[in-house]
Amino acid sequence: MKGKHIVRITALVLMLSVALFGFAGCKEKQDDARSSYTIAATLDAEEMTLSASCKIHYVNRTDVELNEVWFHLYPAAYRDGAHFTPVTAGEIDSAYPGGVSYGGIEIVSVEGGEYAVAGQDEDILVVTLANKIMPTQSADITVNYTLKIPRMRHRFGYENGTVNLGNWYPVECAYDNGFVGSPYYSYGDPFNLPVCDYNVTITAPAKYTVAMSGKTERSESEGTAVTHAALKKARDFAVVLGEFQTLTQSVGGTQITYFYKNDDKAQEHLQAACASLAYFSSAFGAYPYETYSVVQTPFNQGGMEYTGLVYVSDAVTDKMITEVIVHETAHQWWYGLVGNDQINSAWMDEALAEYSTTLFYKNNPEFGVTYDARIADAMGGFSLYCELSKCSDTSMERSLADFASSAEYSYMTYVKGQLMYDSLNKMVGEDKLIGGLRCYVNKCSYTTAKPDDLIACLEQTSKRNLKPFVTSFLDGSAKLYSIS
Repeated sequence: MKGKHIVRITALVLMLSVALFGFAGCKEKQDDARSSYTIAATLDAEEMTLSASCKIHYVNRTDVELNEVWFHLYPAAYRDGAHFTPVTAGEIDSAYPGGVSYGGIEIVSVEGGEYAVAGQDEDILVVTLANKIMPTQSADITVNYTLKIPRMRHRFGYENGTVNLGNWYPVECAYDNGFVGSPYYSYGDPFNLPVCDYNVTITAPAKYTVAMSGKTERSESEGTAVTHAALKKARDFAVVLGEFQTLTQSVGGTQITYFYKNDDKAQEHLQAACASLAYFSSAFGAYPYETYSVVQTPFNQGGMEYTGLVYVSDAVTDKMITEVIVHETAHQWWYGLVGNDQINSAWMDEALAEYSTTLFYKNNPEFGVTYDARIADAMGGFSLYCELSKCSDTSMERSLADFASSAEYSYMTYVKGQLMYDSLNKMVGEDKLIGGLRCYVNKCSYTTAKPDDLIACLEQTSKRNLKPFVTSFLDGSAKLYSIS
C-alpha cells in the first residue's frame, strides 16, 4: 500500500563501518507444488452480496503430516463487532463517506472435512481433513460462502458504483512451525501469502466492466455478464467491478490496461504504468504475466497491490497519481514475485517499492522528478517526524501490532527504508545494488523470503559484509544525522 508523508529536506550522513564479504543465502525457487483455487461467484448488485463456491486443491507444502488446514477469512474484519477493524479511528470518515457500514462472510457449507470458525477474531476457517496428508500430498476442499459487501472505500467494499473485491475468498494460511493465523491489523498490509493457481468466474450485471488479476474472457446474455480469468503462480487474486473507461497498450509480452472513470490525463497515466513496468522488468527481471491492470477505484489510501492488478485511489490527484502507479507497479516484484511476511517484516516490500519508485524517476527523467529531491524529502520528513514524536523506537523489523500509530508505521517502513537503500546505493553503487536485487528476484521469486535472503543477495553482488549495516537500520541502532 502506498502511504504519503512528504516534507522538503536536508542531507544524510551515516556512520557505520563494513567489511568485504561474499555469501549468498537466498533460497532456491520451490514453486512446483502449490495449491489451486477454482472460484465461481455471483454478485447481487441490489443487495450488495456475493455468493460463491470456492474449490481448493490444497497441497501440503510443509515438511510435516497435516490433519487440518487453516484459511484466513479476511472479510470477517468488516463485520459489526470485529475486534480487529480494517481502518483506524482516524480513518473512519474517509473510509466511510456515507457513514459506517458493515459487511462480513457467512460460511454456508464445507465439503472435504469438518470445519470450525476460530482465530483471535473469528476470522480463521479450520478444516479438519477426513484423511491426513503427508508432505506433497493434497486434499480437495470446497467452501460455499456468502459475502456482505460494506459501503466502504477499502480493499473490500463498494462506493460510487464500484465494487472492490480484495482478499475476498478463504485464503490459505502460511505455515511456519504451525499455521499462521494473524488477524487483520488496520496498519499496513496484514498478509503473509503463499503462491497459488487461480481460476475465477464472476457473474454480474452486464453494466459492470470487470477488472481481474489475469487475462479476462467475457460473455453476455440478457443483461448478465460472465467474466472469467485464470492466473498461475500468483500471490492472490483481486477483482474490481465498475462502469469503467479503458485504455490498453502492450509492453513486451504484457497487455497493460488502465481502468478509470474520471481522469483527464488517462493516457499520461497509462504511460506511467507502461514505462514503470518496462523499467522494472529491465532492472529486476522480466514481468512474468500476460496482463497488468491498473484500476482507479474508491480507496482510502493511495493504492493497493495485488498480483497483476493494483488499485489507484480516485482521491489521488495530479502527479501523485503517477507516483502511486509507479509504486504499486514496483510491488509486482516486491510482494508479487518475491513474497515476504508483511506482518512482521513490512519493510521488505514497502521500502523496496518506495526506493524502486525513486530509481524509476532517476532513470526516466521525462517524468520530471529527481532522485535527489525524493531522497531529500524522505530525510526531511523522517527528521521532522522524529523531532516531533521523539522517535523512542526507530526499529523497522517488528510486527504491525507493535507500531504505535499509522504514522510511525509509515515513517519506519517506507521512509526510513528508502533512506537505508539510498545509503546502500552510496556505499556499493547503483549497479551493484540493482544487481543484488536482480539476484533476489532470480533466487526468491514465488517464495516467501526472509530478511537474510535479501541481505545475502546484496552481499553476493557487492562482495561486502552488509548484514551489520542493514541490521542497524532494522533494530534502530543506526544513527541518522540531519545537517542543515
